[in-house]
Amino acid sequence: MLLLCLAGCTISSNQPPTVSLTLTPNSTSLTTNGSLQFRATVSGASNTAVTWSATLGTITSSGMYTAPGTPGTDTVTATSVADSTKSASATVTVTAPATVSISVSPASAALVTGGTQQFTATVSGTSNTSVTWTATAGTISSSGLYTAPATAGSYTATATSVADTTKSASTNISVVVAMQHQATLFWTASSSPVTGYNVYRGTQAGGPYTLLNTGIVTADTFVDPTVVSGQTYLYVVAAVGNSGLESVFSNEVAVVIPTP
Repeated sequence: MLLLCLAGCTISSNQPPTVSLTLTPNSTSLTTNGSLQFRATVSGASNTAVTWSATLGTITSSGMYTAPGTPGTDTVTATSVADSTKSASATVTVTAPATVSISVSPASAALVTGGTQQFTATVSGTSNTSVTWTATAGTISSSGLYTAPATAGSYTATATSVADTTKSASTNISVVVAMQHQATLFWTASSSPVTGYNVYRGTQAGGPYTLLNTGIVTADTFVDPTVVSGQTYLYVVAAVGNSGLESVFSNEVAVVIPTP
């Protein structure tokens, strides 16, 4: 039947609007077993419902996607319920998660009882580089400052990742008893009558010197137990006559205290 339209008439089409879909996001990356909410926008139909599917992972009826347990490239598809010939897809790149690893520096330490050592932990594979510190003996602060115990032995300090508590690293610590050094001095007794001797100590050649003995030393030997490891001391001796007057100082003797 031929329809004619005279001036002033309107011809309307009975063709339904075209259904189209868009996905948000239309591409993304996730680690294995990661999840993401997809959203589908349907136009051209009053029924905006869709059905979801994924080639590798899983997706719920509301669009919550979970990546598979192995790396790969997945495709997520939303299909219009109003027109099942219309769909939209998104690409998901699935990668293995970064592996957290820890190293501790220094890897080993030798300390005397009560000594301290600063340890540093380096964490990779995560943005959270925090660690917790523990020690088998002694104490260690949250910043890794270790204080050795009072008992000699072999111990460890361990840094554990806060991001992944299954990852840790340890350092070996050898603790020995601090050696107590002393300086023992000998000299030739004076050929003149004396009451005894005074012993002096300094830290630089030629003095100044500090008197060490609290009473006159009557022997020709003296033990100085107040020395410090790694220090060099300079000693002189003066004879004390019966009148209480001192002689000139003896020749200066240098004593190097070993470490430890």
